[in-house]
Order: sequence, then structure tokens, then C-alpha cells
Amino acid sequence: MSFLFRRKARVISPLLVMLFGVSGCAYITPEQPLPPPMPALAKPAPFTVTDANFVQALNAMDLAQIALANSAKTHAGRSDLAILGATMAKDLTDMQARLAKIATAHALTLPTQPLRAEQKRIDHVAHSRGAVFDKRYIAYFTSAHARIKPVLARQIATSQNPDLVTLARDVQTRLADYQAAMQ
Repeated sequence: MSFLFRRKARVISPLLVMLFGVSGCAYITPEQPLPPPMPALAKPAPFTVTDANFVQALNAMDLAQIALANSAKTHAGRSDLAILGATMAKDLTDMQARLAKIATAHALTLPTQPLRAEQKRIDHVAHSRGAVFDKRYIAYFTSAHARIKPVLARQIATSQNPDLVTLARDVQTRLADYQAAMQ
């Protein structure tokens, strides 16, 4: 019995080897499609000296407006100005964070406190209460809005940086809304 088993094994073994060998070679794998080309690396948005000046000007305006909006929450004589002050403080703080993110991406450091001259104006307005505060706050906001309005329009028209253009449009819209609400 062992002789018969050995003989079958000797005859079947080469057949199995040949069968397995041929079966591996007989199957032709389909050609794999070529991978799509790699996308081009995104180029950073251009950032010019004019853009840097705009960021500095907008930062100075934001810091002053945030400080006065926080004062308006407690010092305003009109309740609508107090509510508007709370809204402005939140909105401008969010825009300030967006501005800081853009500045950081372009290695620009922004001050965190208003300029000394602006701080004097802020203190002058913030030391009053009631109707006097309302009058001074509206006058300060109107003059600040008049100073930043052409800067925003110029940035929107000339900048090649889409992030700054979007931010300038958002600020322009918000400031116009605040101006209308103060009247």
C-alpha cells in the first residue's frame, strides 16, 4: 500500500506543480490606470505693503471700536446703544480674530492696545455717562467710520489678497449697519 501511494504522489506532484505554475502565469492582470496628476501647490495670496498698511489701520480702528463698544454696554443712556454696543463688541472681536489670523499668516505682528492718541479719545468718551456718552460715542463712531470708509473701499478695489478683500467687505457692511442703527 505504501508503494502505491508513493507512486501516485510522484505522478501527481509534478502535475500539481505544473498546474499551479501555469495557473499563476496564465492570469494576466489588467493594466492599472494611471493616477491623476498631483494638484499644483496652492500659492499663498499676495500680501503687499498696501495690504500691511490696511491691516494696521483696520486693527487700530477695531481696537478702539471694541473698547468703546464695551463701554457702551454700561455707560449708554439709550438702551438701543447699549444693546448695539454688545453686538458690536462681539462682531468686531470676531473680525479682529480673523484679521489676526491673516496677519500671522504673513508674519505681521499687530498691537493689542489702541494707539496713545486713540486711547485719549476713548478715555474722553468713556468717562461720560448717559446722554453725554451717547452724543460723544455717536460722534466718535461717525468720525472713525468716515476715516476708515475710503480705506476699506480702496482695499476692496485694489487688493489681490482675497482674504483681505472679503474681510474688508464684511467690515464695510457691518460698519454701515452700525451707523444706520445709531441714528
